[in-house]
Amino acid sequence: MSSKSKSKKRGRGKTIDSWKTKEWYEVYAPKTFKEEFIAQIPSSTPDTLKGRVLGISLYDFTNKYDDASTMLRFKIVKVIGKRCNTIFWGHELTRDYIRSLIHRGSTRVDGIFNFTTADGVTYRVSTFLVTRRRAKKSQQKTMRKIIFDVLTEFAKNMTHEKFIQGVINGRFAVNISKIAKTIYPLRECRIRKVKVINVPENIKDDFIVGDLVFEDVSLDLEEHGKSVKAKKLKKKKEKGSQDDSESSESSENNEKAEKAENNEKAENNEKSDEKKE
Repeated sequence: MSSKSKSKKRGRGKTIDSWKTKEWYEVYAPKTFKEEFIAQIPSSTPDTLKGRVLGISLYDFTNKYDDASTMLRFKIVKVIGKRCNTIFWGHELTRDYIRSLIHRGSTRVDGIFNFTTADGVTYRVSTFLVTRRRAKKSQQKTMRKIIFDVLTEFAKNMTHEKFIQGVINGRFAVNISKIAKTIYPLRECRIRKVKVINVPENIKDDFIVGDLVFEDVSLDLEEHGKSVKAKKLKKKKEKGSQDDSESSESSENNEKAEKAENNEKAENNEKSDEKKE
């Protein structure tokens, strides 16, 4: 046997299956999501798990069919034994669902802004409105400002856990819709995506989900084309009704004056007839 064939045999050796060196770890959601079980993932060392991001549907938490279009993302921040603790790392609506909300002849108004909560967590929130018909540029600008003002008011008065709950359950979208539809009739209002921009060090997750109370945000809006037009129409109607009432009064007075004249003429004619006799 040649030396080359001997060296080839020696170089082969036994292959080691990498899966045999790995162990399974369980990943759980933060307290904001009731520490629900997310998944099991394999890893050879716990250090490689930190920083890994996992996606899961909201339907897996709520078992509601309406939540199947909402995808949540969680980031592993700590490994204790075989348990992986996570923090919320964003959410997004599926593209198919977003497309189903937009119809021909409508206008989509997008707003993408950064908001910082009371405990210093910064989120990039992407929101969109869908009008029933074509909206003007000025109306779109006003509605975009409403989105920013409402979410800013919520964020600065809430911790990151409560802010996320308001986003996920649609409470903020309802509040935005109530105000924005005074500018133009709406078909839909949704927060389509949330992305984590900055998380302070040693951020706590002590929030336990209960009966959350969200007070509606109210805004003092400047007069826009729709409200000005409505006021002008109201004044025109009031003025028209006044003119009608005045004209009816003047016509009644004229009729009375004519009757009085006719009565006087009849009396004068009777008196002249009596004198002739």
